[in-house]
Amino acid sequence: MVFGSFADELSGEDLDRLGDGARTFYNANLYLALPLMCLLAVLLAVYASTTAITDHPLQTVGVIWVVGYLFALVGATVGHELTHRQGWIPQAVAHVLLGFTFNTSFVIYHVHVHHRRVGSYDEASTARRGERLFPFLVRAVHGQYAHAASVEAERLRRKGLPVWSRHNRFIQALAAPLAIVAVVVLIGGASALLLFVLAALLGRFFHELINYVQHYGIVRADNAPIRPRHSWDCYHRLSNVLHYNLPRHSDHHMFATKPFWRLDTAEDVPMLPYGYQTMATLALVYPLWRYIMQPLLADWDTRFASDAELEIMRSRGWEITERTAEEPSIAE
Repeated sequence: MVFGSFADELSGEDLDRLGDGARTFYNANLYLALPLMCLLAVLLAVYASTTAITDHPLQTVGVIWVVGYLFALVGATVGHELTHRQGWIPQAVAHVLLGFTFNTSFVIYHVHVHHRRVGSYDEASTARRGERLFPFLVRAVHGQYAHAASVEAERLRRKGLPVWSRHNRFIQALAAPLAIVAVVVLIGGASALLLFVLAALLGRFFHELINYVQHYGIVRADNAPIRPRHSWDCYHRLSNVLHYNLPRHSDHHMFATKPFWRLDTAEDVPMLPYGYQTMATLALVYPLWRYIMQPLLADWDTRFASDAELEIMRSRGWEITERTAEEPSIAE
């Protein structure tokens, strides 16, 4: 992660849009993530079944780390991209890819909650101002599962269908991680199950770490329109390549169904000083993270926040930077 951060900062910025010229390659790149993640899980299970893992603790930690990291970087990132696509094939692939981090409820939550309520106080994927990483992780994981289950239950009630039934997409989504776990156990037994669970949980941690970075400290008034100012962007070349242009996050929230190669940069949006790779690493050390983010949040308060959003922050007792009459907000 540290090496990736240095490489990210050296890579410079990329402000160009990829366009549709190589869309076949881009789509193939997405769908090839599925056999890659399956191969990775199989190799992990084979490693567990053929290696005395207690005799090679550092090697085993390295195996868990790299597999978990790729479950997040490739599996969850591509799963996110395909979540926004219609049709049973992209949806099925998204479910399996997200199954490697036990996060298939993401397909429901991300579309029906996050993209509608981003910046709201009770939105589980929006890190609140001053919220440390690990309390955020607990709230995010619990909140995403709970909200996804609630959304699906409400959908079924509107249709007059029983909640506890085969029609429940939240329950259906459990098939992917259960199938993956079954294959892993068949190949490598209990030791493979242990390593896989650890890698999956680590992958989920990395996924939520990026969530923490994307909207940290930003506030949106309830029912107010979602605007580019409600996401942190960065245009570092390596971050955008590794995360399929996800750091062009404001455009993604404005046009959620845009494929990653069409996402644009913008001028008047909140910008992170470093790439996603670097910011995710800094977020692991909260005093350092706070030091980096305080001036950025002060700039957001004065340049981007609406009066309603400032009032929300005052009512919660959050530290904010008041703007003067000579400092009109972009929101106004």
